[in-house]
Amino acid sequence: MRTPTLVLSLTLALAASSAAQAQGWSLLPVTDADYRAEPTLAALGGMQDPDVDGVSSGGAYGVELSLNCPTLATPRHGIRQQISLTRFDNDGLELTSLEINPHYVMPIGQGLGFGFGPGLSYVAADGGGDSDGVFGLQAGVSLHYRQGPLFLGAEARYQWTQDADLGGGDTDLANSRLMGKAGVTF
Repeated sequence: MRTPTLVLSLTLALAASSAAQAQGWSLLPVTDADYRAEPTLAALGGMQDPDVDGVSSGGAYGVELSLNCPTLATPRHGIRQQISLTRFDNDGLELTSLEINPHYVMPIGQGLGFGFGPGLSYVAADGGGDSDGVFGLQAGVSLHYRQGPLFLGAEARYQWTQDADLGGGDTDLANSRLMGKAGVTF
């Protein structure tokens, strides 16, 4: 888990530096008069594959609120701050994950964008008669399609977690996920 933490720390340090600000980066764009959040509310559905012995991949679902990032603006393109709540329940393991995933989104066609970025999460786990909550880091890529209020998307991500104390032993809850998204932009 050290490499993702280092990458995230270096990214944040770069964004906060005065040199980055001089090149068109902006901290707290939410305080600018022309800031527009353009919130999107979407339903999520797809597959999740935990790296947990005895637990196979299965369906996952959730909801996501995304908006133009209120804390950091780039000179080109944009950052979409994605806040999602997802649920996975298979083979006696239940995972509920609350995630914050900023994605740098670049346009690749009319209404179509490609995004990527890191994320932070809290995962509540229930399995083996025990429950525990752990923190995680993730990295993902995404596609975004917007046409008026219609939003369609897809996302693939991998999540590294702390070990959870489930069933009398430490369990690494790391997992990968592929989700489709459908929603409305306000």
